[in-house]
Amino acid sequence: MAPTIDIVRHAESYHNLIGSEIPDPTITKRGERQCEALRHKYPFGDKVAYIISSPLRRAIETALKAIKPLVNDAVELILLPELQEINASPSSTGSSKVALQFLYKGLDLSALSDDWHLKGSDTPFAPNVEKVEARAKVARNWLRMLALKLVEDGNEDAHIVVVTHGEFAHWLTDDFIGVDYGRNSGWYVCEFRSYQFLKLDAPENEDVSLVETHESLRRRGVDPDKPYVAPDGRDNARLKRIASITVQIHERVLADREFQQQQELETRGVVPDEESDEAWVDIDEDADKENKGSAGTLRLHGA
Repeated sequence: MAPTIDIVRHAESYHNLIGSEIPDPTITKRGERQCEALRHKYPFGDKVAYIISSPLRRAIETALKAIKPLVNDAVELILLPELQEINASPSSTGSSKVALQFLYKGLDLSALSDDWHLKGSDTPFAPNVEKVEARAKVARNWLRMLALKLVEDGNEDAHIVVVTHGEFAHWLTDDFIGVDYGRNSGWYVCEFRSYQFLKLDAPENEDVSLVETHESLRRRGVDPDKPYVAPDGRDNARLKRIASITVQIHERVLADREFQQQQELETRGVVPDEESDEAWVDIDEDADKENKGSAGTLRLHGA
């Protein structure tokens, strides 16, 4: 028997109501009620050995409100950057590590780098099909190593809870049923599905698939003994192509935003410093007075 990976989509968040321009939103009051409902129906609390969450605040809060109260106090909540959502909108761009340390106490942030929340086109977390596939593979391998450790410790029936996002959940599980044009995810908010690895003891860098358990399929009304396809007959490979198109759209949106930002910098007179790769801008006399006697140039970090 292998440990079970229970994957949860986060509860309703404010960006679900008012759009994607809100930075790293928290969950809504209705989201809190969804967490309460999940807490009452999740049956494996006494078997949870690890809670792993996306570092976005809506995922953290879902983990804290829905799962953490069910488990032993010794079970830590670990943040894994690979589990973050795909698009690079403000709502899916995380808060800095320092901010998270201030906002939440008792979390394991050791897997977060200081720049984990940067999602520019030149970063590992940019919305790009190859990068999304790569980090889904990293996340699967990371989870498999945890599951293997549990087996080695004689804890084969343990559960690992993973809180992530509706779109990325399809890439993590390599199951794209429910995706469609204009529909990024087939997962309901606060839904959980259960998976196991096909082969735990594969070489460390080998990508091993997650397979949904029969119990989980039945829990959501799917017959595990029948071919698993979309209601209209489209298979997983075809739906993955649709999901890939959506990621490409996210990528184009990011490219347009970066182009606009560059145009704005050029309009303001910002010139890249070739040696240091940092930006400088000349300050006119009025701005100099406004800044109360600052020097003739202003250095813009990360512009």
